[in-house]
Amino acid sequence: MNVRLSTELTLLSSIHWLGETRNNLYSIGLGLMSNTENNYHTNIAMARIRCYVNEVLRSGIFMDQQHQEEREHLNAVGFKTIPLPEAPFDQSVAIMLYCKLNAICEDKMIITDITVSSVEGDNVRYHFDSEDPFGPFAEDGWWNESDPSWCDHSAENPSGKVLKLDKKLTWHDLELDWEQPSEEGTGNVVVGDFNKKE
Repeated sequence: MNVRLSTELTLLSSIHWLGETRNNLYSIGLGLMSNTENNYHTNIAMARIRCYVNEVLRSGIFMDQQHQEEREHLNAVGFKTIPLPEAPFDQSVAIMLYCKLNAICEDKMIITDITVSSVEGDNVRYHFDSEDPFGPFAEDGWWNESDPSWCDHSAENPSGKVLKLDKKLTWHDLELDWEQPSEEGTGNVVVGDFNKKE
């Protein structure tokens, strides 16, 4: 039976805009619909959503992917940059999250709608669902991939400089793949001698 759910998340991240990087606190509201009879898969889908927002994106810097030189500089000093195909406004973050969270749930859970607001955005709420225009997010990008990526790890570096990217994470690395752990034991038999020796 499919169940309608909702959840609220908070994300502490940053935006890079007009040459300046500013911390930002996002409030994210999700409308959800379970899409599987398997409770384990529903729980994994929810865990993936929380992990992606709370762990993968946390402390990242949202920025326009066109600012490649600034991105290289921020990456070189150890920051995690999250390139978007347009300016990193709250509406762009909402569309990216709608696409990415649906992708990582792999049809086990459907994000029906999303609301995003932030401190830097004066707490104005941006609503998005499948009826709204996707803009540049309609194009293929990391936001449509089901892995826990936050950028295109295979992208060419147009400047020719070496760009250090972290190893591409998998859900298996995070212990959030769909395979349900076996309830059976290891198959090993332990034989003990419990007779009291005199």
